Amino acid sequence: MLIAMAVAAALGGHPETARAQDTLSVATWGGAYGRAQEIALFEPFAKKTGTVVATEIYDGKLPKLRSLIESGTPVDVVDVSAGALSTLCKDGLLETIDAAALETEGGGSAGDDFFTGAVSDCGVASVAWSTAVAFDRNAFSKGQPENISALLDTARFPGKRGLPKNPRRTIELALLADGVPPETVYSELTTAEGADRAFAALDKIKNDVFLWDKAEQPITWLLEDKVAMTAGYSGRIFRAAVGDRNVDVLWDGQIYDLDAWAIPKTSENKEEAMRFIRFATAPEQLAAQARLTSYGPMRKSALELVGTHPIIGVDMQKFLPTAPANFQKALKFDDAWWDQNGAALTQRFAIWAAEVEAAEAARQAERKAKEAAETESTPKAAP
Repeated sequence: MLIAMAVAAALGGHPETARAQDTLSVATWGGAYGRAQEIALFEPFAKKTGTVVATEIYDGKLPKLRSLIESGTPVDVVDVSAGALSTLCKDGLLETIDAAALETEGGGSAGDDFFTGAVSDCGVASVAWSTAVAFDRNAFSKGQPENISALLDTARFPGKRGLPKNPRRTIELALLADGVPPETVYSELTTAEGADRAFAALDKIKNDVFLWDKAEQPITWLLEDKVAMTAGYSGRIFRAAVGDRNVDVLWDGQIYDLDAWAIPKTSENKEEAMRFIRFATAPEQLAAQARLTSYGPMRKSALELVGTHPIIGVDMQKFLPTAPANFQKALKFDDAWWDQNGAALTQRFAIWAAEVEAAEAARQAERKAKEAAETESTPKAAP
């Protein structure tokens, strides 16, 4: 809420009137993320070039994105997840990106400045967001968690855990917490032994888990003391941490994913679209966006430019997934691996999750029955 209000306040200023009323149509997300893009990207681009950015807000899902691309009035640029980028590129719906157009001001290669995997055939990644583990400092009296193994260690770090009710990322977190290095997680999961290891790790906390299926739930549970530690999305963890000094984050074992810019083949303004992508992925603009959102810029030179949040004055380095101190043991989420190999794991996880929820329902029923019995046995006061 604090960051959303801060970004909204920053939107009070208006850029200089564009020199011309050329328009570039951009499909992107809404909310605080979209408002940050207005400040860091769209308004400065209009001021510099005279081209006004008209946004089409969408839900991030492929059907809606396809409709925007294939409509009678297609969009010129799309902000897409890594998984959507890969699918749309394979389907031949996106233009090929010329990496040479992304050369740095000094003439260096973009490949030297962008993080590995940021520049692909059809897109240029702008930011990284992650699933990381947040915890309540007040929940632990014998030291604080220092790495991802704490997620499974309820003896040293007692309390309930929050996990996504989704095998994707939850299975990876289990292996990371059990000591599997990030670079071998997916090769391990390809084997029956690796799958068994992941579920054995999850079983260690099976009686202490709440499963969430809405993005706001894990942080709400943490702030309400329902859980002591939970996996959650990095942007929401940031907003909670700057509003509550007791919330902290474990970057060890974070699972990151990317948002990227791409140009649909149906765009009628491809030259200006590429001009926008070059502008939006310049170090200064990536830093300006990261300053407002806490999403990690995908260009190394942008990191040193981020500094503090312009409204609340928080040093943003601690909260950026791609900051050097946070990125050392990060795992890149592999959507394609799940699409190809995840059917059996998904089915097995559904059974595991159902058992977790059934056990919790039984515990709640037992507690209610006990409370009712105690109420019934309490002597009533004489009239």
